[in-house]
This record gives sequence, C-alpha cells and structure tokens, in this order.
Amino acid sequence: MNNLDLQIQAGSRFISSEMQELSERMVFLIPNWKWIALVSGLILLYFVRHILVSFFKKIKKNQTYFKKLSFMHFLFEIEIEKPLSWIFVSLGGIVLIESLELSLNLDKYLGIFFRLFLSFNLIRLCYYTVEAFGLLIQEWAKKTETHMDDQLAPLATKSLKVLVVIVGVLIVLQNFNVNVTALLAGLGLGGVALAFAAQDTVANIFGTITILLDKPFKMGDRIRMGDTEGIVEEVGFRSTRIRTLYNSLVTLPNSVVAKEKIDNLSNRDGWIRFRHVLGVTYDATPDQMKQFSEHLTYLLLQDPKVDRERISITFNSFGDSSLNILVNFHFHIDDDASENSFTQKYLEMIYAIIQQLKLEFAFPTRTMIVQNKIQPVKPPAEKALQPPT
Repeated sequence: MNNLDLQIQAGSRFISSEMQELSERMVFLIPNWKWIALVSGLILLYFVRHILVSFFKKIKKNQTYFKKLSFMHFLFEIEIEKPLSWIFVSLGGIVLIESLELSLNLDKYLGIFFRLFLSFNLIRLCYYTVEAFGLLIQEWAKKTETHMDDQLAPLATKSLKVLVVIVGVLIVLQNFNVNVTALLAGLGLGGVALAFAAQDTVANIFGTITILLDKPFKMGDRIRMGDTEGIVEEVGFRSTRIRTLYNSLVTLPNSVVAKEKIDNLSNRDGWIRFRHVLGVTYDATPDQMKQFSEHLTYLLLQDPKVDRERISITFNSFGDSSLNILVNFHFHIDDDASENSFTQKYLEMIYAIIQQLKLEFAFPTRTMIVQNKIQPVKPPAEKALQPPT
C-alpha cells in the first residue's frame, strides 16, 4: 500500500468521524441528524402532495373513469384533490414525528399541529362528499314530476353540511380531551340569551317550513310580491332569492315571504288577461264607437292566440273628460318572456284602429278663468309728527 492510499484512507476516516460528530451534535437538545431527517421528510411530503394533486387532476380531466352524473363524477368535479392530498401529508407528518422521537415538547406541539390539520381536512373531505351527494340528489329531483323535491334537495344538502361541521368539531374537541358534555351544558345555559338574539332566525325557519308545506310557488316561478316581481331562484333556510326583471337579485326573509300576498304569475295555465280602459274624446260619434268595437272584435277573432269565448269590447262609462271603452280578453302564451311582445302587439292593433276611425284619445283638461279686477292698493295716510309735550 503506497502513501497515496494511506492518505485517502486517513482522509475518509477523518471525514466520517467529523460527519458523525456533526450529526450527533445537539441543537436545542436534539441531534442534528434528526433535524435533517425532519426537514427532508417534510420536503418529501410536500413533493408527494404535488404528485397526488396532479394525479387527481388527471382523473378529473378524463371523465371516462366514472359514469356521467354519478356520485364519483360530482365528487371529482369539486376540488377533492386538495383535502385528500393534505390528509396524506398530515398522516405522513404524524408518522415522521413519532418515528424520530424528538424532544417531548416538540413532539407534543408538532403532533397537535398535524392532528389538527388532519382533522380539518377530514371535515373538509366529508363536507365535499355531502356537496357531491347533494348535486346527485338535485339531478335525481329534476327527473321527477313533483317540484317539492327540487326545493328540499338544496335544503337537505345545507342541513347535512352544517351537521358535518358541528359533529366534526365536537369529535376533534373530544379527541383533544375537551369535556364536550360540559361544553354543551354551558351552551344550554346561554341558550336563553341566544334565543332572544335568534328570534328572527327562528321566525325565518318557520317561514321556510310554511313555504314548503303550503307551496305557494316553486323554483323557476315568476311571482309578484309587493313591489318585487321576478323569477324564484332559491328557497333557503333563512331567505328566498328572486331574480327581478332588471336582472338584480332580491333577497327576502322567509318570515316576510310567508306573511306577504303572493301573486304567482306562472300558475296562469298560459292564459293572460288583457284589460285596458280606453278614453276617447266626447267628439266621438255613436257610430265611431260601434265601429271600433266591431273592428277590434273581428281582428281578435282572427287571432289563434285569443280565447274566442272571452272577448268583451264595450262602451263602458262616461268619464269626466272622456268616453270610456273597456277592452277585455284573454290570450295564450308559451312562456312568460313572450307576454310583453303580445301585449305590445295588441296595443299597436288598438292604436291603429283608433287612427283609422279618426278617434282621439282624451286627456284631462282644465279651463281657468282669470278676472282682471285688481284694485290699486292705497298707501296708508301719513300721520303728522306731534311735538313732545
């Protein structure tokens, strides 16, 4: 063995001894090699998480794995890859901490962190599972003839989501040695104060039950309630959302909806009433009035959308400044969107007949007679100043 080999062996022994000494050196009462293993393990878990996310996204893009509109289809439509990957990271972190046997305090706090993170993502996974189940139920509800299940499906989904969160939090607290029974008892004592604060919420819930049982409308119906008119988009636990004709979204508390007078415009069986009172001037002759009635009746009878049995065009009354003609008939529409176009069509028809017969629409007039008999105002007589006595 020559001198070079001896020097290499001596150098390797020196490096190995230095590395061993460095790895066994203590930092915060923990050997360096454990710190290196901890950091390396966390970095490895981070990269594994990205691999899992990419794998789940690939499954999501290729929907041939699952039947369309199935439970798994809806589950992977949601961001299910995030909680699943973080659950794996949390489990890996717990195993890593327990295998390294770090100091007592560090083991405790890191263990609490990873267990809390694991619990959070398990609750999140259950929450997404309920959401996917709710989407599946809503698809089934669309295939049924009744509309009750269309309203119950989203309500049931929201209820299950709230239940999942509450039960999940209670289980987590119990696993961390929190006295859940005492906690619930404490909430019971504060329930009286909470009840006063939650009166509106309770009223809204009872309003929801009333709406579901009475069924004055369903989702998709066009309703008029007070100053609000639009399409019902959602009936929730607390409120009902209505998309107005101006495309704005109005949210009304269900306690108010249950008490209001509701005009369901979608329950008209497609028949719309056209009722207008036309006022023409007193210059109109009886013959013109009769011709108007006959002409409009004839045109309406030719229209297949008009109910022939319910046409009434009558000289109705003498107004203060007009002769009033009541136009009353019913026409059929296929959808709510066509109501305005048909109304415009019949108004234009009426206006054309008015022009053809040389009738004139009346409007209120007033005649004011002003008499110019203003007397000049005489200034008061000036009194002479009396000298002081």
